[in-house]
Amino acid sequence: MQHLPARLAALLILALGAQAAWAQAPAAAPAPKPAAAAPKGPTTIDAEKIDGISELEVSARGKVELKRDDVNVFSDFLRYNQESGRIEAEGGVRLERGPERYFGPRLRYDPGSGTGVFEQPSFIINRDQTARGGAERLEFLGRNRLLLHRAHYTSCAPGKEGWRIEAGELELDYDAGQGKARDMRLRFLDTTIFALPFASFPLENRRKSGFLTPYYSQSTRRGLELGVPFYWNIAPEYDLTLTPVHMSKLGEQLKSRLRYLDRDYTGQARLEYMAEDREPRPRRSGFSLQHQHRLTPNLNGRLDLNKVSDNLYFVDFASQVGTVSQATLQREGVLNYNRLWRDVQLHLGGRVQRFQTLQDPLAPIVAPYDRLPQISFGAARYGLGGLFDLSVPGEYVRFAHPTRVEGSRLSFNPTVAVPVLAPGYFLTPKVGLRTANYDLSRTAAGQPSRQTVSIPWLSADTGLIFEREARLFGDKLTQTLEPRAYYLWVPYRGQDQIPLFDTALADFNYSSLFSENRFAGGDRFGDTNQVTLALTSRMLNNAGQELFRATIGQRHYSRNERVALNDATPLRSVDSSDIIASLGGRFLRDWSFDGTVRYAARENRTERYGAQLRYSPEIAKVLNASYRFNRDLLRQVDLSGQWPVLPGWYAIGRHNYSFRDNRMLEGLGGLEYNGGCWVFRAAFLRLRAASQTTATTLFFQLELNGLGRVGTDETLSLLKRQVPGYAVTNPGSAALVPPSLRPRLPFEQVF
Repeated sequence: MQHLPARLAALLILALGAQAAWAQAPAAAPAPKPAAAAPKGPTTIDAEKIDGISELEVSARGKVELKRDDVNVFSDFLRYNQESGRIEAEGGVRLERGPERYFGPRLRYDPGSGTGVFEQPSFIINRDQTARGGAERLEFLGRNRLLLHRAHYTSCAPGKEGWRIEAGELELDYDAGQGKARDMRLRFLDTTIFALPFASFPLENRRKSGFLTPYYSQSTRRGLELGVPFYWNIAPEYDLTLTPVHMSKLGEQLKSRLRYLDRDYTGQARLEYMAEDREPRPRRSGFSLQHQHRLTPNLNGRLDLNKVSDNLYFVDFASQVGTVSQATLQREGVLNYNRLWRDVQLHLGGRVQRFQTLQDPLAPIVAPYDRLPQISFGAARYGLGGLFDLSVPGEYVRFAHPTRVEGSRLSFNPTVAVPVLAPGYFLTPKVGLRTANYDLSRTAAGQPSRQTVSIPWLSADTGLIFEREARLFGDKLTQTLEPRAYYLWVPYRGQDQIPLFDTALADFNYSSLFSENRFAGGDRFGDTNQVTLALTSRMLNNAGQELFRATIGQRHYSRNERVALNDATPLRSVDSSDIIASLGGRFLRDWSFDGTVRYAARENRTERYGAQLRYSPEIAKVLNASYRFNRDLLRQVDLSGQWPVLPGWYAIGRHNYSFRDNRMLEGLGGLEYNGGCWVFRAAFLRLRAASQTTATTLFFQLELNGLGRVGTDETLSLLKRQVPGYAVTNPGSAALVPPSLRPRLPFEQVF
């Protein structure tokens, strides 16, 4: 044994360690994961005292620090064998290995293979999910695999152990992305909530077959609902979830969801089946399939198939007003072919579409027409001769209905436009010819079975853009002033004998001021001679973001209209339309506003308006208020928000009320508590169904960070849907955690 000065020994180990690492490198080892590659660099040791036998073994004492690539060992005493590369450390040992930290009294470790043993360690692992724990004994089985004996594991910060897993044996395999526990107990708030002889859990966001956490809810329609999902990871591109469900008021149901993904296609299928409910109503079921497919680089297709067994299916089984009030279910298949040929854009498409109509006994509706089939085609050439845009769209549709007039429609609308675009202004004159040919059956007496209509038309769209520098609250901004004029001429052609297959009056709003047709659909083309005048002003910051916007517009007519939707629709006889105006933007940093109004100047009254206001000073702090008014049709207020009320506690709510009907349409009330490493959510939802019945549902969810969720599976999606701007208080990214909760984040002091 010879005694060497510490710094000289460190330099000697630096050189010898590099040679040893080169000599021990395997000749044909498979390439390891880049994030966890075995160390290959030199080894350095620093300590108060180092003893060594040249090229054999080094012993170090007092504030020992060993470094080799991403492996650092700190201890009171350390022995390093240069031939084997093994380390033995004792006394206040700390091992740093990439994103992992281990603390304990005694360590035996081989940095080259990543194997070894740690006695009585505690650890913190900051991989995809940050977690910590401890054990009587820990075995390193490689760079990405650990085996712990008599261990505990949690994502909670020290001193705030809301939950933890205790196990006789715990294996953490980061290559497989899962943990395995034997003789396992899950403890929550110092109480064992369940124990299993064997269990597995995810260590990162990888799919794994097995039972998922059960969910439950309480509702007036279904009673107590309890489901136990089973997830089957069939293949990397396929998975299946089967969920037996018990509903105390309806009975037993089986839910299934199949998902698939490939380079050229993706989709999912859902099936729900109940053999008999307790009314009794036999064989209640629901089916849905959504599929998208790229058949060739130019040919794409999709399927959207939906079907339920009865009219009340969504009333009984849905939990949101948008689905409860759904009256038609679409079933369609679509193919689209698009390609560029000699600077010509070509299109050919086909669609078959049918509907299932769900009738509400108190508010029956007329079933829509099926399209059997619909074929669209067209060609477009832009910039021809550097001047012209040519377009020739066409469509053939066969409309089918069980009781009403049926028929086919072949239509064309070729157009020629001359767009002129320049900084500060634009001008686009356009001419077109709209033609439609009908072949009808089951017509009324006196109604011709064959009809043709041809309507020429022309338009001109022009505008100016002025800019100037401005200041708002001391900030330098750019203000624009954008006047716009749009002229449209369409002559009168009689269309009263043509049935309405897919046509209705288009919604009158700001964008429709510049549309070519006041009708939506292909069965009516409105006659007019009109000019639209509009003005827009914006405030833009230096990045070009819109901070403020104000618009106003109105149509002016030179003749009365003669084409009506049907006999019950009144014709316009005034020389100007209602005024459309809107105002919106972010007036202050935390406030946003958007409002629109439709004002009838002749009657001196407001026909329709809506306003939305949002205040959101930080993540998970949001208040929303909106009001909608449509004369003789609608008066609704919608209030919602998420706000901290006590440390860790958040209140969540929504109130959607109709003044016209004097009733609440939707109501939500809930609380969310963030315990640092776990979150508890509770909410109740009350909604009015299509059949004038009221349903109330109670949701509960307990989420253990890094482990999973227990309770109602759809709680999070419900809160995000009901409260615009809602944010979870335990996101995966620390940057998205609400500022009031950031001091509660675990492990920040370690990394």
